[in-house]
Amino acid sequence: MGRGIEGEAQRCLRISEEGLGRVGETLQGRAARRGTSTLLISLHQQEPKEILTLSQYHERVRSQGQQLEQLQAELDKLHKEVSSVRAANSERVAELVFQRLHEDFVRKPDYALSSVGASIDLEKTSQDYVDTDTGYFWNHFNLWNYARPPTVILEPDVFPGNCWAFEGDQGQVVIRLPGRVQLSDITLQHPPHSVAHTGGADSAPRNFTVYGIEADDETEVFLGNFTFEVEKSEIQTFHLQNDPPAAFPKVKIQILSNWGHPRFTCLYRVRAHGLKTTEETGDSAPGELH
Repeated sequence: MGRGIEGEAQRCLRISEEGLGRVGETLQGRAARRGTSTLLISLHQQEPKEILTLSQYHERVRSQGQQLEQLQAELDKLHKEVSSVRAANSERVAELVFQRLHEDFVRKPDYALSSVGASIDLEKTSQDYVDTDTGYFWNHFNLWNYARPPTVILEPDVFPGNCWAFEGDQGQVVIRLPGRVQLSDITLQHPPHSVAHTGGADSAPRNFTVYGIEADDETEVFLGNFTFEVEKSEIQTFHLQNDPPAAFPKVKIQILSNWGHPRFTCLYRVRAHGLKTTEETGDSAPGELH
């Protein structure tokens, strides 16, 4: 009987263990399902948060877009204001540019300037070029009506056509200086071929010689041979061979050739630089050393 009771106890214990096992499996399954549901619920709860963040991003982009549009509008307004200012000052700007282009960069006193007393010795200067063929035009202007006297080379106004022309490629001009001047440099100016009406500068002087003329009006002192290079610069200064320095009341520019024009040579402007002296002693005038 004791064995029967023991066997029955073992059977009940086995049934209980199996029941507990099934209960454990059931609980684990429920827990797993509950975990999955919790995860899904968590993900579902997070979904609105991600959508909200995306909405905030779009809102921020929209706001920045509006700021960019405002900035563009301000830039357009500023551009219109600048354009109006430019239009209002266009004439002034043109004047400043023209002045800059024609600014004198030589920075030396010019004693061959009519405004300080220089003049042309017409008796020692070549004759003006005369156009006998009325059908011939130079720089689109008839020379018969447009010819300029040699005094034009003593003026600062240099622009195409405003020059003194003499016949051929050889000639000379004698400038009467405003007193005795110890000449140091000579400057020639001729507009560049890029602004010439004919598209070239073949009428410009090429090789030339400079002489100082003594007070007796006969003695000429050689001061150098030079070449004006038309491709180099429209204003070219040449240092004279005047050592020891001598003072002259006149200076002669003798043109030996031009750059190929068959009919005439043009001089636009000649400048004489140096040191003016007193009439009585021939000493340098105070304050005029440059």
